[in-house]
Amino acid sequence: MGSDEERTQLARRVEKGVLGVFANERATFLDLMDEQSVLISAGSKVFHGRESYEVWPLNPPGVAASNVVFSSPYTAQPDEAIVIGTYLLRGPCIQGVVNQRVTVNLRRMDGNWKITLAHFSNEWPQYMPAGAADATEPGAARRLQLRSEGGLVFVDPEEIVYAESAGKRSVVHLTDRTVTVGTLLGELFEALPDQFVRVGRFYVVNVRFVQGVGRDGIVFSGGDTIPVPERRIKEIQLEIASAVTRNFG
Repeated sequence: MGSDEERTQLARRVEKGVLGVFANERATFLDLMDEQSVLISAGSKVFHGRESYEVWPLNPPGVAASNVVFSSPYTAQPDEAIVIGTYLLRGPCIQGVVNQRVTVNLRRMDGNWKITLAHFSNEWPQYMPAGAADATEPGAARRLQLRSEGGLVFVDPEEIVYAESAGKRSVVHLTDRTVTVGTLLGELFEALPDQFVRVGRFYVVNVRFVQGVGRDGIVFSGGDTIPVPERRIKEIQLEIASAVTRNFG
């Protein structure tokens, strides 16, 4: 992607398209889709291609978005971009207020930006199951006991961004530090909750921190990236999107 103006135009176009979905003005959003686009709604409905979404019934009237914030596109490659938006939804068909997030992965093909994956999700803090709030109390979360060269370390799975294989050890990347533990990656994965996805032989990722998946790899909210085989991009996108839907609405 080139100039700041081009970035701004793409972000505005995505924002207009997303907000148009709720106002039943889908033309801009549909223009960003083609037969390869995948859309996952906040209700876990998966659409494959523009036509499958185009025939889906319109939203009930009266849905409005507020507190709208869309990011400038993240571009790891010149022909790929990720735009993330957050907003509040209100309407006669909505109980209370829904805090929603959309992650839109795009690729420029023949000079036109097209959606590869758009994932709408309800922000998980407002959709925790009953009793989950108790787990946020100090010491309530289940911590993993892992052995490192310096002795035992206790790790909260919620703080793991991703882990990678290092032979017979695993390197665990947390939100505030990195630790190397004497545990095989497969064994570590088995001990982690459902929000973690195994990506090939060498990585396990916490979908809570994933911002996008493209030809440049998996992009995390902190800016780190890990590689993904190009032939598996679509498969991994769907696996991660499915895990996000299962765990965070």
